[in-house]
Amino acid sequence: MKRIVVTTKRLCMMPQSMAELAALYEKELDGDMKKAYGDMMETMSRLPGQEEWGANWNINLASGLTIGGIGFKGAPDAEGTVEIGYGIDEEYRRNGYGTEAVNGLVKWAFEQKDVHCITAQTEPDNDISQKVLMNNGFIRDGYGEEGPLYKITLKCT
Repeated sequence: MKRIVVTTKRLCMMPQSMAELAALYEKELDGDMKKAYGDMMETMSRLPGQEEWGANWNINLASGLTIGGIGFKGAPDAEGTVEIGYGIDEEYRRNGYGTEAVNGLVKWAFEQKDVHCITAQTEPDNDISQKVLMNNGFIRDGYGEEGPLYKITLKCT
């Protein structure tokens, strides 16, 4: 997999390799996270040479401490759309890290070939996640399988 590093003012984000994700999968006790890691590995295996579009990206502080994860649910589709997902570990929430991480990865994605739109879904009652998206310029665009659907499109200049 390509070595990709996305940095922001306080964060550094890198996609995990299949081996790193497999190790997380084996250790995970939470059923929902175990399923998510399995889905990520399946997506990565379908994207040789583009694994970053299915990988979990660690969200790290400058110290190297991992405080969450972020990533995409697949490569850009025929319309140039990708879906982003993210989570900040509970003890690091309410510090602006989610907003900063989403901002950094959105900028990176829009620099990639064929990405014109990024979507995200939140749990219906997850006001904080919805605020993270709106703070990054996402607009509400209906309802998806997981809850409220948001999107942001690349503005051409």
